[in-house]
Amino acid sequence: MTREEVIQKLLQEDKEFRYHYEKHQELDKQIDKLEKHHPMTHDLKMELEKLKKERLYHKDMMELKIQEFLNSQKV
Repeated sequence: MTREEVIQKLLQEDKEFRYHYEKHQELDKQIDKLEKHHPMTHDLKMELEKLKKERLYHKDMMELKIQEFLNSQKV
């Protein structure tokens, strides 16, 4: 099973994975939008950093789920 197939399967079957996936997508859009602001203020930079950390958290959680799934398939 490819990584993309695993992601699709988890999106369909795992509510927690789907939550992290959707949250990651949403944060991605917010970050893209904020990065287009010029000039970049200090507050905006801080907000961007916060959003990027949150996005990374959701990515890490998705990766955990993917690895758990792949490990369970090896058995």
